[in-house]
Amino acid sequence: MKNLILSICILISGITFSQNITLVDGIYLQNEVAYTGKYILYYENGTVKEELNIKDGKLNGVFTKNYESGKKMEVGNYENNLKFGLWTRYSQNGNLIAQASYLNNKKDGNWFVYNENGTKLFEMTYKDGEKTGVWKQWDENGQLIKTTDYSSL
Repeated sequence: MKNLILSICILISGITFSQNITLVDGIYLQNEVAYTGKYILYYENGTVKEELNIKDGKLNGVFTKNYESGKKMEVGNYENNLKFGLWTRYSQNGNLIAQASYLNNKKDGNWFVYNENGTKLFEMTYKDGEKTGVWKQWDENGQLIKTTDYSSL
């Protein structure tokens, strides 16, 4: 029974590693057909580099990127090959260092940048890819050092 389970695992891993998916003009293809499913890219050391969800050849769903150590670097969503919703980025130590919002691949909504200690360094707002609202910048100690109003520009 153990040999059967081991054989099935080896077969499945062989299928997974032989996906032979190519990216042509922004479309993921397998054997010249638009691919649907999960696609995983690996570092040379075998650690997962990226996990992509693809539907009809286009990025759709959760996207995850990792550091070579295996720790999560970035998480976000795609819809029809376009960045959508909240994207989050982490340092190699696992601390939150940025959050960004997208709508149809354009910056849209609040953006935040933090240092390794969690101190907010920047707070920005975008609408349809353009700067808007009041932007703020803090120093490493959390002291507000700059404010810029893009509402009237």
